[in-house]
Amino acid sequence: MRRFDGYRYLVEETKDGRVHFLFNEDYPDEKDFVIDDHSVFDSLQQIVLNHKMYKYQGHYDPPMRVLDGQSWSLYVKYASGAKISADGYMAGPDGYHQAFDDIINCLDRWKETPVEVNGLVSFDYTYVNGHCHIEPQGDHVLVTIDDETTGKHEEIEKPLEMLENLRVTTITEDLRDNGTLKSDSPNSKPFKFDIIFSNGDRYVYESYDLDYKCHKTEVMFWFLERWEIDFHFIK
Repeated sequence: MRRFDGYRYLVEETKDGRVHFLFNEDYPDEKDFVIDDHSVFDSLQQIVLNHKMYKYQGHYDPPMRVLDGQSWSLYVKYASGAKISADGYMAGPDGYHQAFDDIINCLDRWKETPVEVNGLVSFDYTYVNGHCHIEPQGDHVLVTIDDETTGKHEEIEKPLEMLENLRVTTITEDLRDNGTLKSDSPNSKPFKFDIIFSNGDRYVYESYDLDYKCHKTEVMFWFLERWEIDFHFIK
């Protein structure tokens, strides 16, 4: 769940059956940990039922244009495959402010839990004719860039904070879903990333998306540009 002023909240069951929490206010993390207490899911589900949040669907906008407003988004996925997906800008279903307040109050109870971070080990990103590899090297991160068209090879040192920011981006922007997206257009461009976490989890995503409008592609461009990494892609 993302709500107002850059706050993000995430609760999910891990592959080994534990519970992963992420509390984030932009970057870096406020709190990130893994525990064995599953009671949070019952508490959250009760809030969903109390506020009929299962009816939230689609996008909500105010009746009149608002500048410098606040936005929110909610994504819930159940083990059965059922989903709740909604977002809004200065608008939402009746009672949505109270619903989000109840969720935040619920999750805040777990904020003091001891931290157990699941960090990134390495990250590979490929787009069209360029490749970027990011990995920790002691007290810094080494970014290796290769551009097959120009023959450019560059190695850049960045702060370790970059890897932490990439981990947060991967989690909060839902980049961990494996899968392939293909377009029938001859103008589609290949894009792929391969992420390995410290606990051994590996996430590979590959797409052939038209004009790089896939959300995951745009997220990675935003991330790399934020760290002043330039591929000189032919677009």
